[in-house]
Amino acid sequence: MIESSGAKAINKPEEHGVQISAYNSAETTSFKNIIYDEFKRQDAEKTPKYDTLTTRIESGILSQLERSNFETRSLYPGTNEASSSLSLKDQFKKYKEDQLLSKPGGDNYTINKDGKGIDYSIDQSKFTKRVGKDLKDAGENFKNIFKDIGTGATIKYVDKDGHLREAKKTGFASTVINFFKDMASGITCGNYTPKGEIAPENALEATKHFFKKIFVDALFKDVVVGIPRSAIHVGEDAVFACINLAETVPDATVGNCKAGQVATTEFFDDTQVFIDFVTDVLPMGEAGSRTHAFTFKKGLKGLPVVYNIISPEQGVDDDKWKYVRNTPLRKTIESVAAFIPIRM
Repeated sequence: MIESSGAKAINKPEEHGVQISAYNSAETTSFKNIIYDEFKRQDAEKTPKYDTLTTRIESGILSQLERSNFETRSLYPGTNEASSSLSLKDQFKKYKEDQLLSKPGGDNYTINKDGKGIDYSIDQSKFTKRVGKDLKDAGENFKNIFKDIGTGATIKYVDKDGHLREAKKTGFASTVINFFKDMASGITCGNYTPKGEIAPENALEATKHFFKKIFVDALFKDVVVGIPRSAIHVGEDAVFACINLAETVPDATVGNCKAGQVATTEFFDDTQVFIDFVTDVLPMGEAGSRTHAFTFKKGLKGLPVVYNIISPEQGVDDDKWKYVRNTPLRKTIESVAAFIPIRM
């Protein structure tokens, strides 16, 4: 009968005290070595194996998909949270926040004094603060009218890391300037290129550059899209300035009680979000540029609407998507609006 001493490590075969037919001599040494090897194998099998990342990699059990997933979560900690499905309420909160940050006016989405965060707990108990904010927002939107006629007004947005950033829109004057720059670059076949662009290196690239700068950048992007969009921005500024002025009336009256403050804030904030949505889905609006965007490089995935739907919520280094959090809610409502033949 063979007896084992449990799971302890064994160093010498003699320690097992193996007896074969009551003999324990040198003649049984080779056989005892075989028994020792068997003990060692059994002990190795009995040794507890913990299911850790290291043991799984060493044993080859970890699949390539699991490794990629682990590496992604290690390098980008926010990926797991971003990839998890958000509730409709959370998506609407993000959408509303993005819209109200892009224009002055949101009562519960006020930028902190340091400009690096959002203050969600504005004290509206004081009459001067409520009405004063409405007048301030109206004045900011009124100034933005002239900025968007000129070089462009600034907007706030939340980047992929959750930080509050600032960007600048392209105003009407900037659009006209860009048109002449693109035309000059095209006509000269790249001998002149706007700042930040790479000049063509050979005749083939120069030919492509000629057609792209004149017909795509100058005529389509600057004239067909750029000028109407700058007009939309100016119109938005004017409408929002009027909304902010109108909000002073309920803030000065029913806003003296808590229920009136909440009702006024919700109504005017939601009204601003709705109007912003309508102007976004207008032809040549911000949402239209996303839903109608396409690329031949991705094949069927690069078709209009499809390209926007499969795009990630954030992280796309393109001005069409860079300044919004493209949640499933935003993709849905903007894509549906793109199929409506007649829009306001």
